[in-house]
Amino acid sequence: MKNNATLNMNLSSFMIVSTFFALWLAVQFEESIENIFAYILILSFGILHGANDLKLIQRSDSAEVRSKNFLKTLVYYILFVVCSALLFYGMPAVALLLFVIFSGYHFGEQHWISKIKGHLLRRIFFLVYGLFILSLLFYRHEDTVTVIIANITGVTLWGRIYFYSLIFSAGAMILLYLRLAFENKKLRTSFIKELFYIAVFFVVFSTASLLWSFAIYFVLWHSIPSLVDQINYLYGHLSKDTMWSYAKSSFPYWMISIIGLSLLLFLFRDNLETSLSFFFSFLAAITFPHVLVINRINTS
Repeated sequence: MKNNATLNMNLSSFMIVSTFFALWLAVQFEESIENIFAYILILSFGILHGANDLKLIQRSDSAEVRSKNFLKTLVYYILFVVCSALLFYGMPAVALLLFVIFSGYHFGEQHWISKIKGHLLRRIFFLVYGLFILSLLFYRHEDTVTVIIANITGVTLWGRIYFYSLIFSAGAMILLYLRLAFENKKLRTSFIKELFYIAVFFVVFSTASLLWSFAIYFVLWHSIPSLVDQINYLYGHLSKDTMWSYAKSSFPYWMISIIGLSLLLFLFRDNLETSLSFFFSFLAAITFPHVLVINRINTS
């Protein structure tokens, strides 16, 4: 327990210091340079944190199931990703809405799973918290987000929808937090600390470009903590050896994802909004199965 507490404290310190460094970069460089930094972070740690799903599934299965079902699991996983991509092609508005919902739940789950107890109410809180973070990001970059959504779905949203989404999710988040705080006499965090984190996100989202803002949150506040949790789940502890083992086992899937995404970015390199549209669509296609895998681990 003491080691876990120390690890969590060191990880929180790392995320805060790294965030302010990333914020300094946003002030020093123009948007095109920020976007390069963002792509590097997302293509490295961001993609890596979802590249070991098959091993996580195997770890959660019994030994007998692991020996028999790897190929079957691989086929199902690939089909899930392909179907997700086809959904963006055939029903982009539905796919985008599902992506926001899945991502919101996934972000909230990662941030709060070890801090708060509960069942259904806790799961609703995960979703509301994640949607609040996304709404805050969308609200601070509403013009760019509106263009990206229009490119993906063909629908131009009313600009004020981001503000009302932010207000609604904030209200629901506060009410659910108070209810869960009442049920959980000892939360593994504090209201002041969480409020400070949200203030940091607001400053980042207000200062950095959309892509750099997303990368800072997605990588520093979600992907890296998720990598730590996954390594602990697979190997029982965090060390140089277990990090190396994780990297080796995820490398083939990581490279496939990077090659596919890099190809899309290269093809649409001259049009930022179009490249971002394909970029987020690609992330969505690989996010759907990853969210289900992590949820399965957390409920097993």
